[in-house]
Amino acid sequence: MTAVHVYVVLFGLLVIEGTGVPGIPFEPAFLAAGYLIERGEMSFWGAVVVGTAGNLLGNLLGYWLGARPGRGLIERFFHWGWGQDGLATARYWLGRYGAAVIIFARWFGPIRTPTILAAGVLGMEAGIYTLYSALGAFTWTLAWQYASWKGAHYLLRWWYFYRRYATWWMDILLILVLLAITAGSIYYCWRRRRMGRNGKKLG
Repeated sequence: MTAVHVYVVLFGLLVIEGTGVPGIPFEPAFLAAGYLIERGEMSFWGAVVVGTAGNLLGNLLGYWLGARPGRGLIERFFHWGWGQDGLATARYWLGRYGAAVIIFARWFGPIRTPTILAAGVLGMEAGIYTLYSALGAFTWTLAWQYASWKGAHYLLRWWYFYRRYATWWMDILLILVLLAITAGSIYYCWRRRRMGRNGKKLG
């Protein structure tokens, strides 16, 4: 894995994530970049610029789809995903709080996707949308990349310390702990999804 590979993956994932597609696993790309930044093989600001550019491009694609070819599809998507009042709710957010919602929505998953898609459907001015999307993409990418960099810094420090004193039984214990955490996370996600489906059926 080289810096070029990470730049490409980071850019590509954040383009897709920026369109409003939910569930995109962008975190590993930030972590990989943070690891290479800590090792001096990658530029922190380079990663921020690439990530911001990718996320902004995704935002603009989402806006364009809402304003042009995908308008009807996105309106149906609102009705399906957020109920009959989904688009009206997005209109209310944008009307009350203005274009600043575009920045805040970057940090809150439940309103991120509808805000990105609704801006084009509701006819927000392209220049204003681009400006606020750029600010939102930059601050969001900056925070994620900085946290990933510092996280990699402390993780590597711990790992070097651990390897200095580790024994075979400590390695086995570490593997068992990681497997337990992974299994617990999978079970937790499965339970939440199952409960969510049961709740929809009951409703």
